[in-house]
Amino acid sequence: MTTDVSYKDLQYGWEAAYQQQSEGPLWQDDPIPVIPQAIKALTAREARTVVDLGCGDGRNLAALVDAGFTALGVDIAPTGLQHARRIIKQRSFLLRADATELPLIDASVDAVTCFDVFGQIQDPSALITEARRLLVEGGVFVTNAFTPQDDTYGEGEEIAPNTFAYKDTLFRYYSEEEIRALFDGWEIIALERVSWDDPPHGDFRPYAHTHDNWIVYATPVD
Repeated sequence: MTTDVSYKDLQYGWEAAYQQQSEGPLWQDDPIPVIPQAIKALTAREARTVVDLGCGDGRNLAALVDAGFTALGVDIAPTGLQHARRIIKQRSFLLRADATELPLIDASVDAVTCFDVFGQIQDPSALITEARRLLVEGGVFVTNAFTPQDDTYGEGEEIAPNTFAYKDTLFRYYSEEEIRALFDGWEIIALERVSWDDPPHGDFRPYAHTHDNWIVYATPVD
């Protein structure tokens, strides 16, 4: 693996992980702990339509749907989307696609969410640009990114600064300065650091661990 890792390259690592987890979710059933706060923030901004990039097996997407949003879940791993379909049960649209090249029209949604994806791509700039293209004026992008204090930091082979290859997937960790630089040209509404405990994830990460994340709320600036 090289440091030039695209979003398309992720389908191999994540697709294999989803295929190996034949019963039950690869992750936990509940959404990640920041979802309730994200839902509250989107509701306060009167968002109605949401695209969830990297929806995986749908646990975060399901929470968005339950909260009343009209949502589209996008992922590159077909088996992940099969799992999501069982969770969503026709309450949301699902799309297999590269999150940097979406067949959606400009300025078409109120919000874009993207959870646990920044850590799996070498450079999320193209994804951020695509999110910006999809958002209506005043729309909001909500995402997270691993910090170097995350429990998983250092696992696998280091292939670039703060970047590791682990089980055919890429894990990148961000400083606050790097996150702010990625959102140059955006208004960062909020930037928070949040930690939570995760249970084992099947054979992919078969032990409990603590994630430490930057949580970003941002809106494009003209």
